[in-house]
Amino acid sequence: MIARMWETRIREGQLDEFCTWTKTTAWPQFLAAPGFGGGELYRSDAQDRAVIVTRWASTEALAAGNEWFDLGAERFVAREPEAWEFTPVDLA
Repeated sequence: MIARMWETRIREGQLDEFCTWTKTTAWPQFLAAPGFGGGELYRSDAQDRAVIVTRWASTEALAAGNEWFDLGAERFVAREPEAWEFTPVDLA
């Protein structure tokens, strides 16, 4: 499994609209992507920030998903988003 964390600052006054757009427009595209394993959207009202964490079956699934997503988040962002990929660590 691969976890991808995407984070950015949202333009002032647009955090609610961004969250609604994510739920109604972006999330259905994630759900339709082969190898998508779920995720979460987090928001910080005090800092106008959003974080989206997604989980993917493999690096190939993540790469394929990134190739065909045309989500349109750029109209909400106040600065260039950052993204990181993580692999789980066995804590047992």
